[in-house]
Amino acid sequence: MSSISFEQGGAYQSLQMVLQNEFGIVIGEERRNSITAKLNPVISAFSLDSLDVLVDEMQNKDSVEIRNGVLQAITSHEDDWFEPKELFNLLDDYLLADILNSSRDSYRVWVIGSNAGQLPYSLAMKIHMAAKQANAATRVTIEATDVSDTIVHGAAAGVFEQASMKGMENPYQRKYLDEQSGQWQVNDDIKSMINFSSCNLLEDFEDKGHFDLIICLDVLVYFSVPVKGKLLSSFSTLLDPSGVLIAGMNEPVLPYNSNFEMVRHEDGIFYRQKAD
Repeated sequence: MSSISFEQGGAYQSLQMVLQNEFGIVIGEERRNSITAKLNPVISAFSLDSLDVLVDEMQNKDSVEIRNGVLQAITSHEDDWFEPKELFNLLDDYLLADILNSSRDSYRVWVIGSNAGQLPYSLAMKIHMAAKQANAATRVTIEATDVSDTIVHGAAAGVFEQASMKGMENPYQRKYLDEQSGQWQVNDDIKSMINFSSCNLLEDFEDKGHFDLIICLDVLVYFSVPVKGKLLSSFSTLLDPSGVLIAGMNEPVLPYNSNFEMVRHEDGIFYRQKAD
């Protein structure tokens, strides 16, 4: 099986340059071990011989699956249910009141980097249960995206092994998940709230429509300053007036875009679209 040798210093430097030039992604020397470990499965999956070969393939615009596989590997992370806690505390203490406001007919959420689906499904469960308890009629829809078609299709199936259930809370598990042969299946009430689709942030995505809330956790950190600025400008275009952007509890936004104002809440920092 092909894999990356940690001795391949020159190949890693080439990887750094290609990621920055082709994708606007900046990775430092201090991340060499973690990045190379993440890319081992990509090299194996596409039967490549070395990191050098992978870097060459990444520069080929026609190698879409390989390029997306690299993006997915570098930016993905393991998800637990109802994590990060700060986000779900913010949902409970602040966002739900706006989402379920009786004056609202609908509310749209975009989750960027949905990975295996725990985050969008957790959000949907929280919102659905709160809406039932409040007898609210707001129609909430969640657009959940990731760069990999394979990851997206797996998440859309809504089937989780027991090993993927870390963080699941009993009231939600009993109400929204059905056990089938040792696996857990998300029920239709929750699945109907979410649309999973692939999306590469480096391509045009403004056909997604408008949103009230964009959640982009630990994604911007990988991109160069110019790419960050461009992405934030696009997010601003897609957000409705007074829409909210959550870019990670410690992810700065204001240095890269002036369309947002910072809101400091006891559960964390988020950004609100500035009023005209």
